[in-house]
Amino acid sequence: MKRQILHHELLKRLKEKRRFLQVLAGPRQVGKTTLARQVMQA
Repeated sequence: MKRQILHHELLKRLKEKRRFLQVLAGPRQVGKTTLARQVMQA
């Protein structure tokens, strides 16, 4: 559930007119790279 919220929020931010740097930060092996790849495919 939380991952879906993060996915939606990241997509929303990337589609904004003004582009800002987005940083995915967190401990090891929590799905940062997986989330980034899913967003790139969407």
